[in-house]
Amino acid sequence: MAKSITIRVTPNVQKSLKELSAAVKSMPSGPKKERAEGAISYLSTTFKGKAQPGKGRHCPGGRPIIR
Repeated sequence: MAKSITIRVTPNVQKSLKELSAAVKSMPSGPKKERAEGAISYLSTTFKGKAQPGKGRHCPGGRPIIR
């Protein structure tokens, strides 16, 4: 883990998130889609600068995330 807790969200990173979001929309329903949507949601809130639970030291409770 990097020592810095700052994430630089460049235009390329934002574009990548949009592309992933579009790809997930075309996925069939199921647990993989739910996990992918959870990961995208988590990244989206992080990119907006919202604080992470426990300062990012653990996964947020009740939300699916990639393991």
